Amino acid sequence: MRRRIVGIAAVLMSVVVVAGCADSGFNYVKSSEDRTYFKVPDRWTLFDERDLLRVLGADMTAAERRDELADTWRVAFDAAPQPSLRHLGAPDAEHPVGLAVVRNLDFDTSDKVSLSTLRNYFFDVDKALEEGTADVGEYEEIQRDGGFRGSHMVATIEVDGTRMTIDQTILLDQATRKLYGLLVSCSVGCFDENRGKIRTVVDSWTVREE
Repeated sequence: MRRRIVGIAAVLMSVVVVAGCADSGFNYVKSSEDRTYFKVPDRWTLFDERDLLRVLGADMTAAERRDELADTWRVAFDAAPQPSLRHLGAPDAEHPVGLAVVRNLDFDTSDKVSLSTLRNYFFDVDKALEEGTADVGEYEEIQRDGGFRGSHMVATIEVDGTRMTIDQTILLDQATRKLYGLLVSCSVGCFDENRGKIRTVVDSWTVREE
């Protein structure tokens, strides 16, 4: 499952950061084209395309990079004092780490997407529940202004024998042409200790009608 998260991040789009108000303690990140916004504590590190391609993009062809960059906007972040994209999806991460993504859906994907697809977008939570290696602490279906719908879930899941907690929000637009996702995760102890900060990031995730 961690490989899947790393793969998702393999062609990160450039980060657009809007400095917060003086002494706000946050940096604001946005995709103006996708009308998507959120904020992270200003001590957390944001990763741009150059960072990610240097670390994780060696296995992608030039064509694969072009296709992904045309169809997707992504931003990764890490609260660790020594941040690394290797922390993304790591079950033993000692500090919150996450990924925001907006993906354009082709016709076939749009036609097949379901609440189950959204729930399992970052991790195969349903399979883990069947195997007894996951517990869902929070789950709610979402309906927002502008026809956006999807789900929010907080779950503890075992990856490579280590339990981690994930907080994910996945939305679709009214036409089912775009997917909007936000994932924040780290070890169980880290998540409990940083629950307030994580909730602030998650609550700030805003998607507006174009």
